[in-house]
Amino acid sequence: MSGEIEEVGEDIKSTTMSSKDAETGEVYVVVGKNDLHVLQWALDHAISPGFRICLVHIFPTIKYIPTPVGNLSRSRLSKERVQVYINEESNRRKNLLEKYICLCNDAKVPVDTMLVESNSLAKALLDLIPVVKITSLVIGTRLSRSTRRARKGQYKGEYVQENAPEFCEVKVVGEVQQPKESFSRRQPEIPRHSDRNFLECICFSRKFY
Repeated sequence: MSGEIEEVGEDIKSTTMSSKDAETGEVYVVVGKNDLHVLQWALDHAISPGFRICLVHIFPTIKYIPTPVGNLSRSRLSKERVQVYINEESNRRKNLLEKYICLCNDAKVPVDTMLVESNSLAKALLDLIPVVKITSLVIGTRLSRSTRRARKGQYKGEYVQENAPEFCEVKVVGEVQQPKESFSRRQPEIPRHSDRNFLECICFSRKFY
């Protein structure tokens, strides 16, 4: 995957999109290790001419680092050793996203990537939606174990869909039975929100075509 990742850091005010940006036809697709079917659904059902994809990958905060004697807290290791592991994980994420980027390139759909560091996928997405003004979001179904407010057995995708702002249309794609309907193509009105520091870390990559 070409292009370097630009780290924005904790203060994401500068990443806030204007309403005009949100109306240019951008669909955000949440991807993990095995979500090619989610992206394929978005390409088949949520994309119109002139639209683009933004891949959203949420990864956990690094608290422990594997060593020959077991996992150790990063505070017990040297800064150099911690940085080596952080670089290794960054390369793994780049390799992971490459297959999704290739799928978009094959479909001739412009694609961006967004990396968010958070220990809760559902919370990170719900915090991100009003900040980045996401109006179209596609996500797969995964059991929600980290969100305490989610009822027992609820899926992360359904939880995000249920709790997302009204201006954001969320489609949940299952591995077997996928939703048949497409996005409505409407441009919902986006209310103004004060800029807030929601996420621990957020990164953006260059555009890919």
